[in-house]
Amino acid sequence: VSTQSTGFQHYYITNNLSMAVSTNVSFLLSSVLAITTLAASQTFKVQLSESKEMTILGGGISSLFFMFLLTAVGNLEGILMGKGFELQLVPEVAFSLVVSMVVAGSIHRVSITCCLIFSLVILYVMNSISQKTYGLSESVVPVKAEKKKRR
Repeated sequence: VSTQSTGFQHYYITNNLSMAVSTNVSFLLSSVLAITTLAASQTFKVQLSESKEMTILGGGISSLFFMFLLTAVGNLEGILMGKGFELQLVPEVAFSLVVSMVVAGSIHRVSITCCLIFSLVILYVMNSISQKTYGLSESVVPVKAEKKKRR
C-alpha cells in the first residue's frame, strides 16, 4: 500500500470547501441532464401512464427534471449576475416547479401531484445541503451589558 497521495487526493484534501466543478461546467451538465430527463419522460410517456406505479415514477422523473432545471437556472444566474447570487422562491424556484409540473402533466394527472411532493422533498434536501455548505458557521453569542455603578 502506497502512502504517497495522488494529485487529486492532495487537491481534494487542501481544497475540500471548493466546488466540485466550476459554475460553467455545472450549468452545462445540469442543462444536458435536464434535456435528457425531459426527452426520456416524453419518449416513455405511454409506458409511464399505463399503471399506478409507473405514474408515480413519472412524477419522480419530473421531479428530477425540476432539480436539474433549478440547478441550471441557478448556475446561469450565477454566470450572468456574478458569484454570490442566491436563488429566490419567486421567480426561480416557482418557474422550475411549474415547468416540471407541466412536464409531469404531459405524462399523467397523478404524476403532477407526485412531482410536486417529490420536488418539495428535493428542494428541502437541496436547501439543507446548501446551508451546510455555504451557511454561516459562526455562532451568535449574546453579550450582557455591564451595569454602571452610580455614585
